[in-house]
Amino acid sequence: MPATRNRDQLIRILPRGVIAGVIGGVLMAIFVMIASATYLHMGFFTPLYAIAVPLIGQQPLLASIADGIFYLAPGPALLGLVGHLLWSALWGLIFGLFAHRLHLTGGRAIISGLIYGVLVMLVMVFLVLPIVGASTILQLLGGWVFIITIANALFYGMSLGLWPVLQPQFFTDLSARQAV
Repeated sequence: MPATRNRDQLIRILPRGVIAGVIGGVLMAIFVMIASATYLHMGFFTPLYAIAVPLIGQQPLLASIADGIFYLAPGPALLGLVGHLLWSALWGLIFGLFAHRLHLTGGRAIISGLIYGVLVMLVMVFLVLPIVGASTILQLLGGWVFIITIANALFYGMSLGLWPVLQPQFFTDLSARQAV
């Protein structure tokens, strides 16, 4: 019976991990798009074009940087948003599996989420971007973008780390609960 309960719990965690990842991805997108339009003095949709570069090339990204805040190319922006949310969902699912396996709750879950967010950022920047041929994106966008990217990673990790705090029943050890 405990194996069945654990499997059922894992099945419930997978879609929740996707949802938590997408929520974190939306928070990241909101933050970086506002930062891009205000602090970085680029276009509001520039981050979405940067995500779409491996699939459509640099033209929309360069146009957004040159034309400023109000440049909009709906297709590339939507493609970047979908790509971003798919990656966010995948990383959220993986975090859910780790958090379940490690029985993360409370402050440990939050700290683990923050660390996980930064690790995901490092994997994306130093492994995924070079693989998809977009390793020069951060250099193209400027030095402050890396700092914004770190802040983004912390936003993402915080949202993932809060998930086990808000729903600890999915992350606590079943055998420990049954022994009490």
